[in-house]
Amino acid sequence: MSETKDRLIPIGVRIKEARKELDITQIELAEKADISVPYLSKIEMGKSDFSVSVLIRISEALQISTDKLLRPNIPESAVIANEELLSVIEGCTPTESASIIETAKNMKKAFADAKKDKF
Repeated sequence: MSETKDRLIPIGVRIKEARKELDITQIELAEKADISVPYLSKIEMGKSDFSVSVLIRISEALQISTDKLLRPNIPESAVIANEELLSVIEGCTPTESASIIETAKNMKKAFADAKKDKF
């Protein structure tokens, strides 16, 4: 298998997983991304290369960043977010920390619910 195909398959899998997480069909995603269903199917299977503009349209339709689709295990983005959250909690009392964590959980749920309502 070629190096390009080796890279396309995991990206396609992540696109498919994100689509299924939103509980939308290939037809719905293809419409939102302004691409054909057969083309999306080939992308999800890692059988077709695609342009940056197509990747951006897919990521916008999925409401997910392109870095999550391309390289989800890049530690820099996760480390930065974790460090920022830790700096917010640093110096807080246990009660304050628990409140901040509970607020973050509620916000995460609200964002997930809002995503579902969009689609």
